[in-house]
Amino acid sequence: MKILIIGSKGFIGSHANLFFSAAHEVWGADVMEDTKSKNYYRLNSQNTNFEVIFIERSFDLCINASGNGSVPVSINSPVFDFELNVTNTIKLLDAIRIHNPQCKYINISSAAVYGNPPAIPVTEDMPLLPLSPYGWHKLYSEQVSKEYYYLYNLQTINLRLFSVYGEHLRKQIFWDIYQKSLRSSLIELFGSGNESRDFIYIADLMHAIDCIIKRGLFNGEAVNIASGTETTIKDAAALFCSAIDKTIHVKFNNIVKPGDPLNWRADISMVRSFGFEPKTTINEGLFNTAKWLKENK
Repeated sequence: MKILIIGSKGFIGSHANLFFSAAHEVWGADVMEDTKSKNYYRLNSQNTNFEVIFIERSFDLCINASGNGSVPVSINSPVFDFELNVTNTIKLLDAIRIHNPQCKYINISSAAVYGNPPAIPVTEDMPLLPLSPYGWHKLYSEQVSKEYYYLYNLQTINLRLFSVYGEHLRKQIFWDIYQKSLRSSLIELFGSGNESRDFIYIADLMHAIDCIIKRGLFNGEAVNIASGTETTIKDAAALFCSAIDKTIHVKFNNIVKPGDPLNWRADISMVRSFGFEPKTTINEGLFNTAKWLKENK
């Protein structure tokens, strides 16, 4: 299979590149310079043109792991977020429609489309009420993917990722804790600590995507990708800090950041029906993440 990964230099894209290269011909595309890889397209960060890729080559699958992944950035720069997460999605899909209509398309979406869900576990058919521009724009990208399935018969699927973490992630809570731990043993975090997330380790995400490729319907549907386990921020922070340095003390300031949901736990029945089963516990995943951070500080 010939696979194209848009955003191949990012956290998810780089892991996907490594994971799928073991069995497939993988091409990457991103805005960064890469003089070492032969199978790579450098994209212009302004007015990105995806057509040049599909004019030159045909692919069996395209994974769109690009875009802005920061809620705060989306709040401060909503137009920037819209361009990266919505405009680029429709431009990419239209390039596929014109030049490579047999190419299957995986849209990396987010659980942010749910906002604060009315009940837990969160199922794919729950109301979608995002709390941030990022969440709204991920929802729009899903709708565009559906549009191209229903109107143009492209094979598309939307993956609603919950809280992905692991080696090479240089943002969000665990990166934040580690950076603060280099300066002080007393760390302050937002919220009360009782907020919860459904954390999924990056290796499990790769396994889930592999299951989607092999058994997904690609009919414009959305699928939750998570571990199915709810962990409080307080517990996750404690586990991570114990792996970094047992002398670290965490306190919470009880300030809720705009755009942040309160509690998440996903219903993963659908992705399980495709053969997925999470393999990495939060303890194991955080230990691996801490080990990588300490080795690469």
